[in-house]
Amino acid sequence: MKKFQKIVLILILGLSLLLVTGCTKKERLYVMNWAQYMSKDVMKAFEKEYNVRIVEDIAESNELMYTRISTNAQPYDVMIPSDYMIDRLRQEGLLQKIDFTKLENYSHDKFAPKVNELLADTGLGEYAVPYFWGSLGIMYNKDKAGVEDAVKQHGWKVLFERNLLPEGTKVGMYYSSRDVIACAQMYLNIDFNSTADADLEAAKNLLLQQNYDMWGTDDLKEAIAAKNLDVALVYSGDFFDTVYNYLYNDMEITFDMYVPTELNNVWFDSMVIPTTSKNPDLAHKFIDFFLEHENALENAFEVGYCPSLQAVYEEMLLDEEIQVVVTHPAYLPDEVNGVSYHYLGADVSTKMDNILNEVRK
Repeated sequence: MKKFQKIVLILILGLSLLLVTGCTKKERLYVMNWAQYMSKDVMKAFEKEYNVRIVEDIAESNELMYTRISTNAQPYDVMIPSDYMIDRLRQEGLLQKIDFTKLENYSHDKFAPKVNELLADTGLGEYAVPYFWGSLGIMYNKDKAGVEDAVKQHGWKVLFERNLLPEGTKVGMYYSSRDVIACAQMYLNIDFNSTADADLEAAKNLLLQQNYDMWGTDDLKEAIAAKNLDVALVYSGDFFDTVYNYLYNDMEITFDMYVPTELNNVWFDSMVIPTTSKNPDLAHKFIDFFLEHENALENAFEVGYCPSLQAVYEEMLLDEEIQVVVTHPAYLPDEVNGVSYHYLGADVSTKMDNILNEVRK
């Protein structure tokens, strides 16, 4: 009896070892991303095709992405930061150059012309593969009497001149030093890529005069949708993510977005390969997989942001179910007099963070 039990135990241990060995044979791809910023179905399709496991790590800000990369927190293979943070990572030697010979689905002319212009303007073409793009805008509660007219008539001014809005209007501001200072500088008609102390001081003095009802990030869009807030600085992608959610759940949309076109930030997020990557070949395959037209189309449909691939955008225009999204004036930032954020150096970044801390007190 003991002999039989010993044989069974050996078989069980052998099977367990086999299962563990089989599991460990799967390569792991470490991806740092924003929340709800990539189709789970497309990710699963990639895992199946290459017999790998994707380990996704969510970051709430570009600055958090930077911290995780600069401290080598994980062996990240792919990350999707925004333009100015890509610039910083590049300048500090924390990115690998993209080997475009390994990307069968990559072609420079596949991207929207303005995306290519922004890529050239920032000098990031060797390091970044554009993913989604958009602009800043003012999200507002349509049911608050007088708010829509004020927003469309005055643009950025409504975030700094309360007297332009109906009495009792609740205003929110984005909790990011780069964004809040850029917004103040756009109101003041100052170049938001300026490194001059006087330009930073002007933004600070303006912000010190404000008394926002709410500071936030993703929660700003949720607050406006729930009518707990009436006006806020919001990224276009966050607005459309909310629209998608409401359409999917057949809920009434009582909010909208206005994008000032005379001066704005047009941003683009890109897939990059940090120096922490221990598997750059698999990282290239991952990037290439998301460049394939059908995968990129499915990804854009699920995420809700504006795709950088022109053919994907044009095909989405033909889908009647999402016409309200893709034809919205804020969706494609093609007509916006937009400039991307540049990385202005560690000293300026620190000054901006200090300004944010001061105006939040």
